[in-house]
Formats: sequence, C-alpha cells, structure tokens
Amino acid sequence: MAKIIFFNIPAYGHVNPSLPVVTELVRQGHQVIYYNAPSFEPVIKTTGAEFRAYPDSAATEAEFTRRINNLVSVTVFLLEESIYLLPFVLSELDREQPDLVMFDAIALWGMQAAHLRKIPSVASIGLLVQEGVAGLLTWRDYVAIIRLALPNMPALLRRRRQLVSTYGPEIFPHKVLMPCTGDLTLVYTSRMFQPDTPFIDDRFHFVGPSILPGSRPQTDFPWDWLDPNRPHLYLSLGTLYNTNTAFYRAVLTAFADHPAQLIMAVGRQTDLRRLEPIPDNCLVQPAVPQLSLLSKVDLFITHGGMNSISEGLYYGVPLVVVPQQIEQALNGRQVARQGAGLVLADKPPYGRIDAGVLRRTVDQVLADPTYRHQAEQLSASFIAAGGYQKAVELITARLT
Repeated sequence: MAKIIFFNIPAYGHVNPSLPVVTELVRQGHQVIYYNAPSFEPVIKTTGAEFRAYPDSAATEAEFTRRINNLVSVTVFLLEESIYLLPFVLSELDREQPDLVMFDAIALWGMQAAHLRKIPSVASIGLLVQEGVAGLLTWRDYVAIIRLALPNMPALLRRRRQLVSTYGPEIFPHKVLMPCTGDLTLVYTSRMFQPDTPFIDDRFHFVGPSILPGSRPQTDFPWDWLDPNRPHLYLSLGTLYNTNTAFYRAVLTAFADHPAQLIMAVGRQTDLRRLEPIPDNCLVQPAVPQLSLLSKVDLFITHGGMNSISEGLYYGVPLVVVPQQIEQALNGRQVARQGAGLVLADKPPYGRIDAGVLRRTVDQVLADPTYRHQAEQLSASFIAAGGYQKAVELITARLT
C-alpha cells in the first residue's frame, strides 16, 4: 500500500471535499498523512488519516477569511505562506519519502514541494476552475478587482522574486499560478456545471461533489417539527459569514407569515436570544445535519460557497444565492445561468439585501417547476461523475 501526503489550507470549504476521498483511501489500506492547522485535527482524524500540524505561526482560518475577498491580496498571502512553509514541507517530504503528494488547489507550497522533489502529485479543486469564470464577470467586477489589485501588485512581485531567488525558476512550473494543478487534477463538480475554458486539458477530471452521507459529526435535529403538508425552506450562510444578526432578524420578519416552514442554521457564534421573538413557522439552530436536511427541503437559501451549492444541487434542490464575496457571486451567477435558481445582490457591496426581495424571489423559484427540474438535471450530472469513489479510482491508478 502507498504512503500519501496531503497538504491543505485552514478553511472548511477546502477541507470538506477531501474528507470522503481520504476516508476511502485509508479504508483501502493506504497510509495518509494530512497537514493543516491544529484546529482541523479533530475533523481530519475522523478519516483515519494521521494528522500533522503546520508550524505554529502558519496561517489560521481567521486570516484566510480576512483576506479572501481580495483576489490579489490572498495570492500575496499564499506566496508569503509558501515562503514560510516550504522549508518545513520539503523536510517532511525528504523524511517521509511518500509515493504521492496531494494538495488543495491554493496550497501553493504543496504543489511547489512536489514539483521540486519530483514526486507524483494530485491537485484537489473544490471550486470552479477559475479560468472558466471570465464570462461571468461584469465590467463592474473588473473595475473592483483592478482597484483591489493595484495596491497589492508590488508585494506580489516581491514575494514571487523571493521564491525564484531561493529555489530557482522551477518553483513556478506553470504559467498560471492559481489553481495549482498536479499530474492529476480532481475537480469536485461536473463538467456540465463548470463554465467552458480552454485552460482545461486532460489533467483535469470532473468527479462531481465529494459527498459521503453519514460521515459528518451527528447534529441533533427535531425532525418531528417538519410539517409534511408544508413546503420547507433552508437558509445557511456557511461557516465564515454566519454572524449577520441583522440579516437573520429581517429574514425572520419577512417570512413570519409565509406558508412554508423556514429552517435557519446561524452558526455557534450567533446569540439566538438576539433573534427573538422567533415566528412559529421558523426554526433557528446553531447547526443542522445539512446533508440529511437537504434531502427533505424544497429550496435552499445559501451564501453561494461551492460546497453548499454542490450539496444543494446534489440533492436536486433549487437555490437562491445571496453571496457574501465575489467568488460566491460568480458561483451564484452560474447557478442562475444553469437555470437551477436565482442570485441576489451579486454586486459589491455584497451581503446587503432587502428581506422582502428575498421573500419574493423565494416565491418565484417555488412557483416555477423549471428551477427544480434544472437542479435535478445537475444532480444527475453530479452523480454520474462518480464522486469520491471516482476520485479514489483515479488516484490509485496513479499508484500502480
């Protein structure tokens, strides 16, 4: 059996798709050593992999969250992390002598270390392949990106020169910096959902969402609260943007007399007392068993993170996307382009939406069965792509 090393970043949106893949690799007898920030140790250990922490001063999830809205700023940040982590990562590879290196598509240090040591590599992409989203950008988006990018360009060029000076030009083996690609590049969506781009070549394999029902920590939920005679709506802003109390209160007010039941997952940092009084047709929880719930709801109101979109569409649920940053806005536009839902407030400043507009949009999607039909078509494409089982099949083929 093989020894595999996985380098990831401290963000659940990037970790979650890898977990079923790693679980299956371990089940098949492979040794997987998984590197991330210490806060991710419990969830990574559930896969059976051996967890190892990055050095103490490596980036935290909070730092990624703070810089993720600025595409150039986050690239500078990743270059800085690579400068800091590469000596550690290279020493780990030299000691462990793995058969294969896996890395997240923005874990730059993983790609660079595998290339420098000439170890076979697999990239893990939990997002849309970004070269394909140009057609989703508006001129306003380009202006906003340029405005954010210009102040960061000198730092980006300095960090790039620093890496080249230390390791040589081979430290950047590809013309495109992000996403990082490997000998094999796994993309956790279907080709049907990915926007077209000539950047995609035979290294890329679209395996669909990496979902293993029952693999996540159990979360209590009052299933008997659901009325089988009423529609069910589910709202979640994910793990990074879920403390918007004013938005939650406005939504509760807007849906107080709605014929549907509304379930809201608001995160463990939100004080539920600040949302009172909660209408009888609304259920507010810090966390819910999302996969189990999605199989029972009629519509998903989401921030547009790729994991959430993939999970909703996997279960054939139409979406209303309320993005909190530009990447999520592009995801939401692709949902709308595919006819599987609608996107609201997809221009800066993100996250500002009138709850009455949200209610009318929800009613529009519920009333038109074509949204559900298109979501089910995408679901079929996701399932046909093979999921984590297909990913493991492709990985193990590289080991023979």
